[in-house]
Amino acid sequence: MRTPATYVLAAALVGVIGGCSLSSMEKKYDEMTNKETRVELNTAQRQQITALPGLTRNDADRIMANRPYENRRDLVRKQVLTEAQFDKIRDSVYVAHAKD
Repeated sequence: MRTPATYVLAAALVGVIGGCSLSSMEKKYDEMTNKETRVELNTAQRQQITALPGLTRNDADRIMANRPYENRRDLVRKQVLTEAQFDKIRDSVYVAHAKD
């Protein structure tokens, strides 16, 4: 004989399992869209750079003028951006390395 507690337990397990798979699917979607919206510093056009948070056309011009970059931290090292500006865009930019 099944008790109401058995049904409650089964429903709770289904909810937990369903919630886990949904959140992992959301995470995978976020990772895919994040890669598509990130900007490669050595090839990006002015429009892509100015779309980054807090950057102006002048910032974009400085970024393009100081290419190439070995890594994204070069933006601060070469004094192209301030540390505060870099903190705002850190996760939105990357430098692609050539495959040998």
